[in-house]
Amino acid sequence: MMPTRRLSAAFAGAVLAGACASAPPIARQQCYNPDAQLAALLTPLETLQTKGCDPGVGARESECERLRREIARLAVICPGHAPTLMANAVIAYDDKRPVDAQQYLDRILAQPRGYPDAAVLRGEIAIEEGNVPFALRLLEDQLRLAPDHAGLHETHAAALYVNGKLPDARNELTLAEALGAPRWRIAYHLGLIEEASGRRDEAVRYYTEAVAGNPGFQPAEARLRALRAAGVGRPTP
Repeated sequence: MMPTRRLSAAFAGAVLAGACASAPPIARQQCYNPDAQLAALLTPLETLQTKGCDPGVGARESECERLRREIARLAVICPGHAPTLMANAVIAYDDKRPVDAQQYLDRILAQPRGYPDAAVLRGEIAIEEGNVPFALRLLEDQLRLAPDHAGLHETHAAALYVNGKLPDARNELTLAEALGAPRWRIAYHLGLIEEASGRRDEAVRYYTEAVAGNPGFQPAEARLRALRAAGVGRPTP
């Protein structure tokens, strides 16, 4: 099952509220209003990313690279600030550095409260690595703390699907949709469940709904092409 949608760096910075936690005396003196510092870096970074970040030429780094470096520096200055750790985790994940992302997320999740968005991304990484038992434990623990979080239910459904528990995965998707998960993404996940269950005509119906709800969604389009190439969903002559 496709994990939930990727978090944008801007979303990651806004999703959690936190304060500078325990740090060495020098670092603590520099950790002043990290929420504002992070917002001042994330806002222009998101704007640049929507336009496409140009690579630096020669020894000159791009503005995107500079902003990412400053966000990483803020995590050193304010090592307990969860939004900064989350922003760095998302940047690392998008840069295909899952080990670095995992380290940032583990630092968030070690704090004495629930951080569901961090758990969602950490769960996705665990599923992608094949560590489904860890993903299930993590997501179930976080669901006890935040039972109304749609993303947790959706990612939990992905872990259950990979683990072969299709009825349980379907139930989790029902909860995720009721809590606000996008219908097109739920339809895609339901298509995967139907296809795995051998109901390929139903899978085509769900994949078609997913593409209609999010035109250009490549995973659903790819599954549709594969099934139609096999003669599924075509009118009988």
